[in-house]
Amino acid sequence: MPLGDENYMQANAELLSWLPLFQGIASSFLELSGSDTVVKFMGDPQLLLGVDKNDLVGTDFASLVHERDQALWRLVKERLKKTDFVAPFPIRILHPSGKVGAVDISVVHFVSGGASSYQVAVAKYRGHLSIDSAKRPSSSQSREFKKQDFATLARKLSRYKSEGDEGSAHTLLRLAGVSGEHAEQGEDGSGAEGLWAIYKLLNDAATEATAKQQTEEKREGFPARKTPTTAAEDTADVKSDGHQMKAAVRSAYHKSEDTNFVTVAGADGISESEAVKAAVYAMKQAANSERAVTMKALTGGYERRLEKVRNQLRVFKKIVVQEKFDVALQPIVSLKDGSLHHFEALARFDSSFYSGSPYEFMCFAEDIGVIHEFDLAMTMKVVSLLKRVRRIGFKTNIAVNISGRSIQSPAFLRHFFRILEDCTDVREQLSFELTESSQIDDLETTNRILSRIRDFGHKVALDDFGAGAAGLQYLRVLKVDYVKIDGIYVRKALEDSENRAFLKSISDLCKGLGIETIGECIEVDMQEHFLASIGVGYGQGWLYGKPMPVDEALTQFHS
Repeated sequence: MPLGDENYMQANAELLSWLPLFQGIASSFLELSGSDTVVKFMGDPQLLLGVDKNDLVGTDFASLVHERDQALWRLVKERLKKTDFVAPFPIRILHPSGKVGAVDISVVHFVSGGASSYQVAVAKYRGHLSIDSAKRPSSSQSREFKKQDFATLARKLSRYKSEGDEGSAHTLLRLAGVSGEHAEQGEDGSGAEGLWAIYKLLNDAATEATAKQQTEEKREGFPARKTPTTAAEDTADVKSDGHQMKAAVRSAYHKSEDTNFVTVAGADGISESEAVKAAVYAMKQAANSERAVTMKALTGGYERRLEKVRNQLRVFKKIVVQEKFDVALQPIVSLKDGSLHHFEALARFDSSFYSGSPYEFMCFAEDIGVIHEFDLAMTMKVVSLLKRVRRIGFKTNIAVNISGRSIQSPAFLRHFFRILEDCTDVREQLSFELTESSQIDDLETTNRILSRIRDFGHKVALDDFGAGAAGLQYLRVLKVDYVKIDGIYVRKALEDSENRAFLKSISDLCKGLGIETIGECIEVDMQEHFLASIGVGYGQGWLYGKPMPVDEALTQFHS
């Protein structure tokens, strides 16, 4: 259908009823052939796509989509085989200049004479898709701050201003961690960056108030809340001096080139606290070496080990901050009828950054104490994925792994619950698996945290049950919805009667506690049949599918 063809548009008025919604906000309308080639356009493609109008016709639209979202675009094309319209959804665009942008696109599919064509409306996306470029509140609904929040912020800004000679705008931007290049906007701190700085500081004050309240609750027994609340709803007037406010701001927000949860880094990408962690980790490695029988031997290779650890840490930071990893999905199915129950989200890394196994990567991050950063990055990535595929027309459920180390980290929890506040539309679709790979020291506190997650509306599973010595202790204290039986027991289920008896006892115990069970590493029919016979409800393993790209997984299991 040629753009601007009045007769065609009149004949298809119902299908094209979406068009007026975008005429006021979309900068471009593209007509694509069935092979994604741009054959005609309206508007200014330079503004959002970065392509000169003289170069756009004949361009492969898929080549403009960033590699991170290629699978999403393929999913859209797959969806359009069954529907004529895909609602507005955000997607990353790679400009010819190398700049990465994000746009909202809507797609209408036409078939004429057996040939497919697509109409694409391109509008500005006003949110953020990258981990490291958050320039707006995470929630689509702006928070309402109380009157005293503004008064508190004003008093604290006055204290800071009295510490130096800089103006109010510079002080505001500096405290919020906004780049200094934006400070030359007028003494009132006007402009987008100034408004963003105000929002960040107010939001942080509200969050700090929540943290203080949670600390008091913990001392008093920490009663679990029955309904999720936002940070603003928990806000009280925090009475703290300038140093406390400064520490709070520095811990919550950093300069714009860093993510809003990754520790402030030095010139080599490693923060002061992480340098200490690296030194401790390297010393432990040296001490555990078989050759470290003397002090000379212990210290002799320490510097080499330390530099190796620092290099590994630099790679980790780049992978997290630059999102050099993809989400792969592995199905978990009902053993009763074989239907899909949900997917587990697994990380697959850019081989040019990291060529080792995901397991080794996670072990290193846990041992050195930075796994919470990756867990947050993965959570954010999956939340974004769920929201976008839902807008395309795929409603699916995904579980995200959370380390036992992360769940014990206050820094992790603060940002993690902020993410959950923004999950209203996908709460039932997002669940979490608490891994046993790291020893949990405070089970009672961990249980209260898990209860809060469940209060938000998310299911929680205890992963790799039986792999650690504390499995039964965890099950006694932690209230969860699912238990995933470690694959080593499933693999041995058919070997002898003792293994089968052990598996049945786990199944019976969980059934008595009202907990669903999932068997891992199911590879053959006999394993499936046995697990089903003892009451295990769900299964995961190569019998049902290996971890696969998002578009492949959703196409296969939501056909």
